Amino acid sequence: MVKKLPKVPVVVVGMGWAGSIISAELTKAGIEVVGLERGRERKMSDYLMVHDELRFQHREEMMQDLSKETITSRNNRKMRALPMRHYGTFIVGDGVGGAGSHWNGQTYRFLPYDFEIKSLTQERYGAGKIKSEIPLQDWGITYDELESYYDTFEKMAGISGETVDLYGHRSNPYPTGPMLKTPVLEEFEKATKKLGYNPYILPSANLSENYENPDGISRMACQYCAYCENFGCEYGAKADPVVTVIPVAQETGKLDLRTHANVTRILNDD
Repeated sequence: MVKKLPKVPVVVVGMGWAGSIISAELTKAGIEVVGLERGRERKMSDYLMVHDELRFQHREEMMQDLSKETITSRNNRKMRALPMRHYGTFIVGDGVGGAGSHWNGQTYRFLPYDFEIKSLTQERYGAGKIKSEIPLQDWGITYDELESYYDTFEKMAGISGETVDLYGHRSNPYPTGPMLKTPVLEEFEKATKKLGYNPYILPSANLSENYENPDGISRMACQYCAYCENFGCEYGAKADPVVTVIPVAQETGKLDLRTHANVTRILNDD
């Protein structure tokens, strides 16, 4: 028989970056949240001394199991959508933290142009530049309106980066400086500067130094082990919901995190 649980103000489906950030912000405001995650619980201790390429890179332990899940894919509407049997570049996370636990951490901002791509393109090249059959639209929000949220995320996650004159207005520089340059990057920098380019170190969700974020979460600097994609970070240097926002939400006592909770349907009453 179906068991009905007490109602709560908010239910969040999926505890990856989006769900975890939302849960942290709501619980800090005193709102009770039930967080539903289809996979298992994860903690930083799960990754200690486990640079196991067979387990994580080849058997893809942090991803959804394609032998059990029916994830379909097609490249256009005329193709038949068939179940995926092997992962390519599209790898779907599973478990608390979601893909935020196994990502590389490259963390760009969209450019101001991206938000108003249709109107700014027409302004520069004329209305006839974009053909009627091209479904190009502005986002309905501008870079300047979103900038403070970029800034908040970068401070929470501890983004390391080199502030360059590439984007629009920045409220603040990156919380920590850029990552170290390897000898290969130093040679690349010399070569590209000779060609007249302006190379820079990309913004990264890997700490270049020890860091404490505005919520009081302290994390260690990156050890440059190179096990980022497909792996969790045993040092907590890589920004991950498990070590940034989920602990904040749990500390409030307002988050009820339920793992192995697979949502199959959302009923919308009025």
